[in-house]
Amino acid sequence: MIELAQRCLGTESVLQMPLYSPSMTRRRFAQTTTSMALAASVTKKFALAFDAEDEQNEVKVGLIADLHFGNLAPDGIERFKVFRKAVENEKPDHMVQLGDFCFGEPAAKKLMDEWKAIKTDKYHVLGNHDMDKDTKASIQKFWGMEKRYYDFDQNGWKFIVLDMNHLKKGDEYIPYGNANFYVDASMRTWADPEQLTWLNKTLAESVLPVIIYTHQPIGQRPDSPQQRPILAILKKHTSTPSRPKVRAVICGHQHDDWHREIDRIHHVCINSASYLWKDRRPWPYQEALFTFMEIKDGNLTLTGTKTTWRERPDGVDRVPTISACDLQLG
Repeated sequence: MIELAQRCLGTESVLQMPLYSPSMTRRRFAQTTTSMALAASVTKKFALAFDAEDEQNEVKVGLIADLHFGNLAPDGIERFKVFRKAVENEKPDHMVQLGDFCFGEPAAKKLMDEWKAIKTDKYHVLGNHDMDKDTKASIQKFWGMEKRYYDFDQNGWKFIVLDMNHLKKGDEYIPYGNANFYVDASMRTWADPEQLTWLNKTLAESVLPVIIYTHQPIGQRPDSPQQRPILAILKKHTSTPSRPKVRAVICGHQHDDWHREIDRIHHVCINSASYLWKDRRPWPYQEALFTFMEIKDGNLTLTGTKTTWRERPDGVDRVPTISACDLQLG
């Protein structure tokens, strides 16, 4: 089991989710190291079932999640500089910040200067805490993010960015803004109907295999009313009768890392760049966590950093990491 921590209404709830189970006995897990140009790194490798033509379509992506620059991670700019240097060394085809990045305030302008200085294609995902002090419109303007959900094509792949930052009150969907989402969990983390219609249409029209980026997981609680409609859309669209068009969903939000497979689609959560949230406070990592995703030869490989605690929280005996495993699906 791995322990997942999430922030909920200012409190901390601990979830237990299996990294593997008896039903996954044909999957082999093995920790490996890598020679990648990162200070300390481990590899997480997922063998995806690709079409033959997909295997020729290679892409490499830099991923960073939950930087939380501001009061919870005042050293966020220094952490991002480490990621920037790694991106410049690894030269990915594009990079993505998976949400909970920063507020639209003067102190964050230096962070945005670092972001803009990176010479590669760059994409934003909206996280819930990005709207602690801003509306969606104001943080999008601050970031230079044209649309709250969108898609783009690269190297024979379609990438889709989702926005699950809505409250649902009866039949009304209310965008997150200025910390209006600190309410009952049943009202939070919804995708609006307009977006779901767009997602269904985009998947129906795509002839390319798909990777989805989202801040909040859509495979953590698959039976929840928030996640179930999205999963139904993903399951509906297949490249062949037995193969999903969506190959993987990459998220942040949980401040831990995990993987699970639903309807042959990989759901992968990327750890926070900055800290674990536990006992109503952040527990900072000594160094920044981030990862590079590479799709090559029919495999999706995550190569992420590993660090230590500045102060270890009680009851946590693992090291902070984008953890390592080698999954071979049978």
